[in-house]
Amino acid sequence: MDSLALILILPLLGALLLMLAPKNYSTMSLLHVAVSGVTSAALLFNVCKVLQGGTFFSFDEFLFLDSLGCVFLVLIAVTGFLVNLYATTYMKWELEGGHINLCDLKKYYALSHVFIFTMTLSVICNNVAFMWAAIEATTLASVFLVAILKDKKSTESGYKYIVLCSIGLAFALYATVLLYSATFANTGNGEEAMLWTSIMANTATLNDNAAKLIFVFALIGFGTKAGLAPTHTWLPDVHAQGPAPISALLSGVLLKCAMLGLLRYYAVTAGAVGFEFVQEIMLVSGTITLFVGAFFLIRQHDVKRMFAYHSIVHMGVIAFALGIGGELGIFAAVFHCLAHSFTKALAFCSTGNIARIYGHKDMSKMGGMIKIAPITTVLFGAAVCSLVGVPAFAIFVSEFLVFKGAIMSGQYIAVTLFAVALVIIFVADFAHFNMASFGEVKGEVVHKKEMSLTENLPLIALCLLIIIFGVWHVDSFYTLVENSVKIIMGA
Repeated sequence: MDSLALILILPLLGALLLMLAPKNYSTMSLLHVAVSGVTSAALLFNVCKVLQGGTFFSFDEFLFLDSLGCVFLVLIAVTGFLVNLYATTYMKWELEGGHINLCDLKKYYALSHVFIFTMTLSVICNNVAFMWAAIEATTLASVFLVAILKDKKSTESGYKYIVLCSIGLAFALYATVLLYSATFANTGNGEEAMLWTSIMANTATLNDNAAKLIFVFALIGFGTKAGLAPTHTWLPDVHAQGPAPISALLSGVLLKCAMLGLLRYYAVTAGAVGFEFVQEIMLVSGTITLFVGAFFLIRQHDVKRMFAYHSIVHMGVIAFALGIGGELGIFAAVFHCLAHSFTKALAFCSTGNIARIYGHKDMSKMGGMIKIAPITTVLFGAAVCSLVGVPAFAIFVSEFLVFKGAIMSGQYIAVTLFAVALVIIFVADFAHFNMASFGEVKGEVVHKKEMSLTENLPLIALCLLIIIFGVWHVDSFYTLVENSVKIIMGA
């Protein structure tokens, strides 16, 4: 069977199997982990194919996989598997607490794999219209996961999510239609005008004004889904109210799929009108997003809302890096997608442990976590350290490259603003971390012991990954990122 078709069939088949599975926690959880593991292995197999032989196509070029797509398949495979593994533990706690029943658990597991399917399709689809449809489908697949608890707040946040993201992606649809029309006007070939690879080969012939308008629509559309200000307002509610594993998938993987769509439009527009136009727009967007996220971050006591605003902040970092441009800026943007994915998955999964310990998410009413659950505290601290760019953690690498790229290109005002935003974030984060982790316990403790090693294993794996990518030069992944930079720069 075709390997690209296989990675689409496996999660759908897994979802079907889970819907047919008996309503037994152990059976469903084992099947959930098994399907996730097999799907992730198939995804990584395709990544290896690109590393060995370059870009390849399937179904008459309808599907394709290049190095840029591989970066995002790695996120779906690795982050997706570890979060799904943690979800079995988290959902057991929810079952024990009476927040969900076995019927809801079956839906959650099945929809998780449908969600993986939609994200995978958005990454490997060479057809611009179907890529847009796949990103829209990620909203439909994940909204029911966000509202799985069926309480008032999660239902409201799910409704807000689907309305705002659908409105935002309408602009991305306009960008898609305009891109097809502009390409068709030059090539006269309807099939080629729908394929990314053909569009990239013909960017130099695109009308300049049309290309600029296309990018503006794409930025509004995919920027809404990615959480860029000012269309970010759905994100804090959704990430705060959904179950911890879903928040981890939304922040760690879904936002990056939207960012991939924006990266492809960034490359097309840059090929048509040059990088100056797209860099200026992304620099403004990134700076605004950074400061909006940073200032809201200061006043957050809800641990999940704090990390939700961090999602906004780091989408701003990626946009800012694209605004800095050049090989260093684009490399930093693509690398940051991976660094942020692993870090935010760890961060949101750690909030699942924290909510289990205290029975709530208000950091001002916690305290003393280091005495109750030292391993969870260390994992929580590692996530915070990576998010603020502490050396030896993955996010430091990309943020350092942003500084280097900005200074080398003489963008001193921009890099000063970037530094100010990061200082605000650093102070806010460590104030919150200290509030929750040290001192005397301020409120009631529901679960007065550390999670077991098995329960913490996915979090420990994520922590090791952000350290590995922060300290070591992982050759195969760096090769993918370097090739991605060449694709975006049209080399």
